[in-house]
Amino acid sequence: MEREETRTQGALGSEPELAADSQPATSASPRKIEANRRNAQHSTGPKTAEGKAKSSQNAIKHGIFFKQLVNGASPETVAELETLAADMRDYYQPLGALEDMLVEKIVIENARYARILGFEQEELSRRYAFFGTAVDRVGRYTTSTNRALFRAIEELDRVQAARKARDRSAPSAVPESVAPDAKIT
Repeated sequence: MEREETRTQGALGSEPELAADSQPATSASPRKIEANRRNAQHSTGPKTAEGKAKSSQNAIKHGIFFKQLVNGASPETVAELETLAADMRDYYQPLGALEDMLVEKIVIENARYARILGFEQEELSRRYAFFGTAVDRVGRYTTSTNRALFRAIEELDRVQAARKARDRSAPSAVPESVAPDAKIT
């Protein structure tokens, strides 16, 4: 029997998926389901601040943009990009999905900018480089990527400044009438 393919609509477009009626039906036994539930209780995510900080880096390492960037890249390039991503996360210390996305955007634009500079060097090394259109195109790509990089940096700075201002203006847990050294009983 021939398998049917259907298309599902997602944020990134259509992905091929096997039709539900053509997949073999597998049902887990009640015993298997109960074992899965018991096993799920053993690992519910990181508990320590260190573990939470490390797992928060998964957003960059496994983000959709990052996956597209490293698709087909050499292991050395992937390692360089992961190091860059970790360095940017350490520097910006993003909180929340928006800040994570902006850090990822900075990493992506930085990598794209480096790649374009490589193309620029290659084009400029050609004989009669300025007689073709390649140098102009590379220059435009350099400019637009550079602008996108700095827009992402500025936007992240703006978002973080707004968050920090909100955090400072939030009421503190300790009443102001209590001296900092006083004991509360």
